[in-house]
Amino acid sequence: MDLKAALRARRRAVGMGWLWLVCLFHLAASLEEILLDTTGETSEIGWTTHPPDGWDEVSVLDDKKHLIRTFEVCNVAEPGQNNWLRTHFIERRGAHRVHVRLRFSVRDCASMRTVASSCKETFTLYYYQAETDMATQDLPEWREGPWTKVDTIAADESFSQVDSTGKVVKMNVKVRSFGPLTRRGFYLAFQDSGACMSLVAVQVFFYKCPAVVRGFASFPETFAGGERTSLVEAVGTCVADAEEASTAGSSGVRLHCNGEGEWMVAIGRCTCRPGYQPANDEGACKACPTGSFKAYVGDATCRLCPAHSHAPVPGSSECACQSRYYRSASDTSDTPCTGTPSAPRDVSYEIIGSNVLLTWRLPKDLGGRKDVFFNIICKVCPTGSPGPCVRCGDSVQFEPRQVGLTESRVQVSNLLARVQYTFEIQAVNLVTELSPEAPQYAAINVSTSQSVPSAVPMMHQVSRTTNSITLSWPQPDQPNGVILDYLLRYFDKAEDEDNSFTITSETNMATISNLSPGKIYAFQVRARTAVGYGPYSGKMYFQTLVGGERSEMVQDRLPLIVGSALGGLAFLVIAAIAILAIIFKREKKRVA
Repeated sequence: MDLKAALRARRRAVGMGWLWLVCLFHLAASLEEILLDTTGETSEIGWTTHPPDGWDEVSVLDDKKHLIRTFEVCNVAEPGQNNWLRTHFIERRGAHRVHVRLRFSVRDCASMRTVASSCKETFTLYYYQAETDMATQDLPEWREGPWTKVDTIAADESFSQVDSTGKVVKMNVKVRSFGPLTRRGFYLAFQDSGACMSLVAVQVFFYKCPAVVRGFASFPETFAGGERTSLVEAVGTCVADAEEASTAGSSGVRLHCNGEGEWMVAIGRCTCRPGYQPANDEGACKACPTGSFKAYVGDATCRLCPAHSHAPVPGSSECACQSRYYRSASDTSDTPCTGTPSAPRDVSYEIIGSNVLLTWRLPKDLGGRKDVFFNIICKVCPTGSPGPCVRCGDSVQFEPRQVGLTESRVQVSNLLARVQYTFEIQAVNLVTELSPEAPQYAAINVSTSQSVPSAVPMMHQVSRTTNSITLSWPQPDQPNGVILDYLLRYFDKAEDEDNSFTITSETNMATISNLSPGKIYAFQVRARTAVGYGPYSGKMYFQTLVGGERSEMVQDRLPLIVGSALGGLAFLVIAAIAILAIIFKREKKRVA
């Protein structure tokens, strides 16, 4: 096959790989900005050649019979070839460094033995920068001086013959880059020194990093730098409802575009502001839905409102407290709202000379807080005549203190004799001052002219069943008046004292029902006169029968625990005397 026939066969074969070439360029274009592309040209491209009989622009058909344009040269018969092909003026459009992708085929010089000594399998790529399209037929000169050499391009694969279908077996794809570019545009030139080749496609492009949202920051489209190792910095802007995260030494949010058009080296970041949470893989900040909140800047997600609070609108940074619920100054926005405590319970007193000891139990409702305190308000009320009560004078002392008590007891001293006092025990916590309502309190009247009854000395178990216990007790050693009734308090030993129950009895005996089998219960009792209740007795423990045991009378058994040793001894002495009297009567009758 002669050289012209081989060239014609190669032209036909160009089209066989055309479809693959188009696909390759299309995929690459998703990361590239194209400046020049001959793959879609069907009419004359019109590049300048020197000399005129060097490079030749020809049309060939691809595998779908579509016309494409190529440039060919095959002056291999004579040595010293210097054939130039120059592109039109290419504007760089802001590119700092450009890349040239070449697709070409080269005839194997060994297959052309008659010209092997002068044949080449390479060509050279040049570029020339200019501010305007100033090239003529003779300028820039056709030599390396004014042109800047990019590289000598060698074929990895060359063809020596064409198969039966006319398809060239081997094709070459090479990419070369150059820069930095500083002028408006440039020309490319291809120098042939004696090769038999076809330049099938030329594509000139530059890399750029696409506009991107990363780390809640938006970065603009950024061109790659002028050097292969360049990193071009881009300043980001936080997306809507995001703000720059505070980090040591941070000076803005930045990304860097490398020479291949890839983002890398992130510095700083943005994050969603309060009331907004991450969305779209750190691409946006979304408002917290109604009923949820986010209190702080960061990447955390929204949380449901804590107890007794609500968020009626989207994008809430905290949940507002519901009516009659509050947050103290020390509470954070993600803590539940709390209320004020109810009044203290079971206030009692004991007069000791000119002093009175006040005791009480915790409120039933602490308002959802643990920081409950007590304040004591002392008032003097007129006796026997109408009139308002007035605050006690400064001479009245409170131990340990009058305000901010943490224990459920206080001793009041320096009281006047035969005076009617009223003590109000307020329950407060850290949100009481935020409430428009006055603190809840329990009041008790104390008259220093007569004392309340002393403590009941002991209790005695009369009988028991699986669900009830019957108890009796003597009256206080110092009743200080007529006993009106008794108040019995009891609770499961295994539970807290605040879960106690009370019953009232007009006699010194009571049956406590609805108990659990085999349980140990604690009992206390106190007496009441017209003056008021006396103090509770000491705790005494009694146990119900276990299921299956028979009911029993235990009048002759001692209580399990005695609260007052002296009172218990007196009660036992009286019981012993009564038993001896019965025995004495029986003996007397028998003798008679």
